Amino acid sequence: MKKHWKLRFTLSLLVPLGFNLFYSLPTHASETNIQTNVKVDAQSSKTIKSTENQSALVTAQQVKDQQIDSQQLVNDTYQKIAENKDLNSVIYQDPVKARQQVNALPDTTTNSEQPFYGVPILIKGLGQAYKEYPNTNGLPYMQDNRYGYTKNFVAKLQEMGFVIVGETNYPELGLINVTDSNLYGPAHNPWDLTRNAGGSSGGAAASVAAGIVPIATGNDAGGSLRIPASWSGVIGLKPTQGIILGDSLIPSVVNFAETWRIDDTIKLFEGLLDPKRKSLLKEFPLKLQDLKIAYSLKSPVGSVVSADAEKAVLNAVAFLRQQGFQVVEKDSPVDGVKLMHAYYLGALSDGTVANYLAQQKLHRNLQASDVTEHVVSPMTYALYEASKKAPKEIKQTYNNELALVTAQMKSFHEEYPIYLTPTTATVAPLNSDPAFLPADVAKILQMAKMPFDQQMDVIYNAWYHGLSKTPFTQLANLAGEPALSLPTYVNAQGLPLGIQLEGEKGSDLILLALGKLFEEKDKLIFLSDYQKLNNDVQPSKQQSKDAANISKVVVHNLGEKAVYEFQTTPSKLNFSNDVSPKDAVRTPKQANARKLQSTNEKQLPQTGSDNNKLVLLGLALFPLSLISVYQNKRKF
Repeated sequence: MKKHWKLRFTLSLLVPLGFNLFYSLPTHASETNIQTNVKVDAQSSKTIKSTENQSALVTAQQVKDQQIDSQQLVNDTYQKIAENKDLNSVIYQDPVKARQQVNALPDTTTNSEQPFYGVPILIKGLGQAYKEYPNTNGLPYMQDNRYGYTKNFVAKLQEMGFVIVGETNYPELGLINVTDSNLYGPAHNPWDLTRNAGGSSGGAAASVAAGIVPIATGNDAGGSLRIPASWSGVIGLKPTQGIILGDSLIPSVVNFAETWRIDDTIKLFEGLLDPKRKSLLKEFPLKLQDLKIAYSLKSPVGSVVSADAEKAVLNAVAFLRQQGFQVVEKDSPVDGVKLMHAYYLGALSDGTVANYLAQQKLHRNLQASDVTEHVVSPMTYALYEASKKAPKEIKQTYNNELALVTAQMKSFHEEYPIYLTPTTATVAPLNSDPAFLPADVAKILQMAKMPFDQQMDVIYNAWYHGLSKTPFTQLANLAGEPALSLPTYVNAQGLPLGIQLEGEKGSDLILLALGKLFEEKDKLIFLSDYQKLNNDVQPSKQQSKDAANISKVVVHNLGEKAVYEFQTTPSKLNFSNDVSPKDAVRTPKQANARKLQSTNEKQLPQTGSDNNKLVLLGLALFPLSLISVYQNKRKF
């Protein structure tokens, strides 16, 4: 029987009140004295303590306790953005509006309902409408467009106490698995500036990985939260379809965030959960180890899976078995190639939207020369051309595949509640790696002359160059299931790669409980901690004490008591077998010394469109439908 209180008891499992779950390693004593690391707000008499690598929840409590000042936190965030300008992760800042939000925060004596009180946050520039912020879709001809409203998702963030300070970078229409566009350029990876942060929520992931903010929102229609989480080394949860406020129940875009602490992730999920859909959540097992886990090292589209990706998963398998889980090798029953062909049918509407916007701004239809003149990306044009010739039955074809995938995964999860894979098949690509190979672009430019079936073959082949690097994420989207990327692995070149835990619909908090287990056993690797290992820094006594505080957690389920034992014995991080921590670490100074490689080529494809309303309408490929959608402000 469903319990109204199950979210609260799950949070009691994962976020015990009063515990500061804060796992960053201390700065070397020769560099910084933590006791004297303070800043003073020129406009405030309050002493400002450093919040580097601290959880958002802990920071919020310090603001409530008036130990730190929210406006100074905002000022510090803008300073960090400036210091990390080479990342190109933030595309818009509004200090005036941020100050207005700080001034509008309630008095600290009345803010108990705001868990993130006074904490700065960055929102994705695509699909997360905030009044007066840019609304370009990454299209050059829309660069002066602004939102005229605030989406309920964003308003809820403010209700939770966040202070919105700006927008993060993303690719055109969110269509590719890296962040780069004609309008904004690439988002560089904090681990290696010559590489991409991932996409389409790459600006968000890079901002969190670099320590600019502890949380940055994004969205995910095919991996857009999890792919950059893997390549930038942060936590990326794609929630169950429709469980987040404002999201559709039909497989499409899901809104959430990139984070660096599991407790922040849980509290954010609680706050953004649609109260009308709490019943979607699955009951918690009395024992986590009762969850049978399947894992796979096989690409669902037949592409090569790197040795690093395999090691990341096998490390996780060994760890889970040590914790008492039954883990077996078993591929998902879904035909990955067939799934992707259907997935691309669902993306056709993005081309129609881009053309509709071109009609409004350029007063003409898109044309092949727009690709060579960098007005739109090759794939945007390809989707537009294919959408014009799409037969009516493709809607049914798409819906039939969704139903099949849903049924197959439901049956699969009856035996294997959790499915473990690499998040990505490779580490982050270089920014010099083109999104689409020249031969494929040449075919795209000729698509107007092709029949529909041939057009779709061209689209699949062109997207494959990027898809081959990230073939694991799209399944969760079409199945409507939650999936969690955890930063558990760093290779010999010092580049991160995540593992993905996918569960049945409504198992979001169960996935986060597993994530908490990885976190408490020191299996998560973040850039700041990884860099500090170069100094052979050991955890402080206070951190050891904090770990002991959460070694035993009680959860109530269906009126019975269960105790999850999270052992606190120190464990090593999951480095590649071929590297030692010292050899792999690059300090910020070393990383910034690397030259940025300039390129005119665009980046790797395939995380899926973030155009929620259009997928919601079931492949809305016809102009009249799209006009209606756009007039309704195309809320994603």
